[in-house]
Amino acid sequence: MLTIDDTGSLVSNDTTKLVTSLHSCQLQILEDAFVVKTYNGLMTTLIRCPDTTTFVQLLAALLFWQSLKPRGVINKRLTIPYSFDKSLKPENVLVASCKCFGPLSKHSGKIDVKPGPQVPIFPGSHEQWFSAMAVLKSNGELELINENDGKTLYVLDLTLLLRDEVRELHNSIFESSNYLYVGILDDLRKRMVGPCEYQSEQVKTIFKDSVRGRRIIMEFPFKIDVEDWLVALKSFTTRQAVGLSQQHTLRVSRKLEFNILEVDLEKEWRTGAKLYCEVQMWGAPWFRTAIVDSDTCAFYREVLELDLPMPTRKFRVVMKEASANHYQQSDVVLGSSLVGFEKYDENLQRVPLSAPDGSLIGQMCFSVKVSTDYVLPPDNFNHFEQMILNCDLKELLLYIRSKSLQENLQSTSVLLLDIFQSLQKEGEFFSTLIDQEISKIMGSTDKNIYNTLFRGNSLLTKSVEMFNLRVGQEYLEKVVGKFIISILAMNECTEIDPMRLKCPDDEKAAIIDKNFKVLLGYTEQIWSLIYTTSNDLPATIKQQMTLLRKKIEMYTSDIDITLNCITGFIFLRFFCPVILNPKLFFLTSNHQTGDPKRTLTLISKILLTFSNRTKFGAKEPYLAKFNETFIDKHKAELLEYLDKTTGKKMDFTERRVKLSSSLERPDIMFIPKDILKELPTVPFLIDKYLRIAQLSDLLAKHPPRVEIDEFGYFENNTSGNGVDKVSNRKSLYKIGSLEFEKLMPKHDECVPNEDFEFGSEEFIKTLLKTSDSDQVFNYMNAGSSLKDLVRESDRLSNKRARLCSKLSDSESPNDIKDMAKYAEYVLSTAIINSSGKIKRASPGMTGLKYLRQDAALNLKLSFKNQDASESLSNDTKTSRDTFNSSPKKKISRLIKSASINTLSSFSTTEEKRKSRTFGSWFKKRL
Repeated sequence: MLTIDDTGSLVSNDTTKLVTSLHSCQLQILEDAFVVKTYNGLMTTLIRCPDTTTFVQLLAALLFWQSLKPRGVINKRLTIPYSFDKSLKPENVLVASCKCFGPLSKHSGKIDVKPGPQVPIFPGSHEQWFSAMAVLKSNGELELINENDGKTLYVLDLTLLLRDEVRELHNSIFESSNYLYVGILDDLRKRMVGPCEYQSEQVKTIFKDSVRGRRIIMEFPFKIDVEDWLVALKSFTTRQAVGLSQQHTLRVSRKLEFNILEVDLEKEWRTGAKLYCEVQMWGAPWFRTAIVDSDTCAFYREVLELDLPMPTRKFRVVMKEASANHYQQSDVVLGSSLVGFEKYDENLQRVPLSAPDGSLIGQMCFSVKVSTDYVLPPDNFNHFEQMILNCDLKELLLYIRSKSLQENLQSTSVLLLDIFQSLQKEGEFFSTLIDQEISKIMGSTDKNIYNTLFRGNSLLTKSVEMFNLRVGQEYLEKVVGKFIISILAMNECTEIDPMRLKCPDDEKAAIIDKNFKVLLGYTEQIWSLIYTTSNDLPATIKQQMTLLRKKIEMYTSDIDITLNCITGFIFLRFFCPVILNPKLFFLTSNHQTGDPKRTLTLISKILLTFSNRTKFGAKEPYLAKFNETFIDKHKAELLEYLDKTTGKKMDFTERRVKLSSSLERPDIMFIPKDILKELPTVPFLIDKYLRIAQLSDLLAKHPPRVEIDEFGYFENNTSGNGVDKVSNRKSLYKIGSLEFEKLMPKHDECVPNEDFEFGSEEFIKTLLKTSDSDQVFNYMNAGSSLKDLVRESDRLSNKRARLCSKLSDSESPNDIKDMAKYAEYVLSTAIINSSGKIKRASPGMTGLKYLRQDAALNLKLSFKNQDASESLSNDTKTSRDTFNSSPKKKISRLIKSASINTLSSFSTTEEKRKSRTFGSWFKKRL
């Protein structure tokens, strides 16, 4: 005797679970039997049927459970394609001149072929870099136009792509951040298809004409173009979410932080060759470390931060030997290691690197962190966002300080900066932080405490530091970057510390004098670049420095304290870190070693002492010559520079650098607002609603204790004695006394979505005892208290937690409202192939055999108690009696039928079969 219990487990008469979960199970028909395998492939069983009636009843039961999704939030994936009203005329969304890498059309006329870097991402033949005019249209078409004759080169259909298939390329791939990948990722798509789902033919091309191609690479002249085009291109792709219906979804944000520290090679592999590592996903490299020598350990100390698609759970780190000082397609693979996210925590790990033949070549030291956030649709945050804008910012920041630990200072600072910058309220944010910092030391008689103001790490200093680097990245690349590249090219020794020079004493004086002149020349050069580009420093940085100076001058008249605070942000936290470690800020492709590294260190020391308006003394006597030759010489220029950058003096300096901030930024038009809200904001690509959701979690006073099953791990951890560990965890999903809000019935999306919880308009109307919408509006725009904000945070956190807990669990028959409609859906999506495997497919696909179309009639089945030649054909009387008019109607009725709490033993006697009901998923008959 077999039983299907109400959790979807197939249980034998001795309570052994033959199949722990029939949700999304894999099915195959073999003569008179079914091969049933769990969706994860961990358990398989063979069920043999004695006759046709039992076979059809069992088929109906298995079809039903196969249509339900298993445990794990990720297993509730939804795809939401872009829809465009074809009756409307497509409008131009964005137009830009760019350089592209892609297939060349024979009918495109004379193409302006351009030089460009080697492309390691799916390299192919008959592809070139060429210039084109890119025109993005509101119907999701990307048209590339020949700039020479105005003819269309080809058109790409972006609606065929997933949102994760439009990606910003890491700086290490082309040594620039101005590239976008637009194309198909086959391996990613395969991982998004469940084992019981039909794997349709891969999209062969995204081009709409005769050109065959699967991707293009786009290069833009400015970073702002990359930001605009990334958001606009993603707008027309297929969105991905998790949920039970499109009315109740969560967006999944997964962030990878991979920190590779070093590779320790075995002795025989320490050949002095130049080595680097690649991070490969979906069959292509997406990150490269710097090229280093392998004499001992290969030190990298590099961090990759990447947005991960939902199904991606591992990547491969490949070590290659560089054939030159730059990356080549022909570089030889020495070894690799597969990194799975679930195996490692945030601590440093050491894993073996294996050569292609399996031999060990060394160990890799790294840490990996994957953070997953489930984000409610943007409309859920309307009230919360308004409350942030209207609350007492001082009170809010004090509350955050009390909840945020010191070790979380960096992440909290970036979180708050992202939120207030996306809300265009960074000025108020910085102003409040400055007041709080200064108020802590007011009244102190210790003057030294003022000299260290803003020198330590705090919410203010970390936020302003990140803001300046974010806003000033392009300025640093074009001003400081070129200077550093010239130093690396010269590769001169500038050592002036006699203790470091390894030469005879009688030669040191001459060498020091020579090196001093070189170092002084470099220092003069960088100061000239900084001083003469004061008017090119981004206006937003100067605005914050002006605000800072005004605030400090309100509290003290000591000019030294004021200037020390300003130089702390401009030099200590802006110029000097970039000069000291240009690789960290993408100004160079390799780490600095030897003479160039020492030169940059000395320049940073001199600039920092100069900015503090102090002099070198006994601690570093070898630098004392710079007191007169540089510090005293440029003191007046420094004061003038600080006055210009803080608004004390008008800056009439001629602009020398062409920055994108001087260009007019196009508005992204003709894209639905609900789509744009889910995408990063421009500028700076801030995920606004992810950040707001994280803030609500931080503010929540009573955060829910919910353990989310992301990939269905709990279901995989089942024992063989019939005891399911999942049942032991159900208590984790009960969130206090809060009842899970009513979800949309499965496949029934016509019911309006109502939310009458705290923060909704209906709640506020009740609170005010009025139906006047103007009063509701006025309430929302009035000052919101911190208590209101915390309560709204609790509501949002609990709402998301309840939905996550629901999605963590397997789908239940209780989620289905209209059983008759759902039975038709099951049959319209069930297909059977020539080997008898039953899978799910979208309705109406050509070339497939659907059960709804009586595909099962062609099956040749033999049963123990029936003639071996009998099939499911309508030609026999037995089949007509069994199926009445059509097997699909019979199966549909069985799916809709009730009273199936047990799957009875497949008895060979007709009397037993009649006396026992086949079972039910519901208590009453439909």
